[in-house]
Amino acid sequence: MRKHKLIELKRIIEERIGSLTEEVEIATNVKLNPLYVIDLKDEIESLRWVIRIIQWILDQANDKRQQLGVTKMRLELNDAKTLENILNGKIQELEIELEDSITAREKEVLTNEIDALKCVLGHLFNLKPGGDEIRAMEIEDAHTDSVSSYT
Repeated sequence: MRKHKLIELKRIIEERIGSLTEEVEIATNVKLNPLYVIDLKDEIESLRWVIRIIQWILDQANDKRQQLGVTKMRLELNDAKTLENILNGKIQELEIELEDSITAREKEVLTNEIDALKCVLGHLFNLKPGGDEIRAMEIEDAHTDSVSSYT
């Protein structure tokens, strides 16, 4: 049985957190630049935030599965779109903060967080189911939405 794409993404992020945690430990032990260690810890926190969002979406999906007429693929696509929208919203917030930031350090921290979230989005796009079937479902949804707005 194929795993839900967000579960796969969560696993990838958890692996990244594990490697970053090891890197923090090594960097701390060899007394590397403290700002580097702080940047690594910030990235870990950003990725943990993403995992909490993914878990929330998956929990919501469990509730939706009980509804009739929702296919697993459609539910998975909706879950991926929800995560994509949340991440894009967070990136937009951070980009606004970046524009308003004053210090070079503040800009660097925000840029790193934006890059981490964009990396997660990249992984999401790579894991998202693709092909004509997905496009057909999106077209069908758009058509259903336009028809229902007329009634």
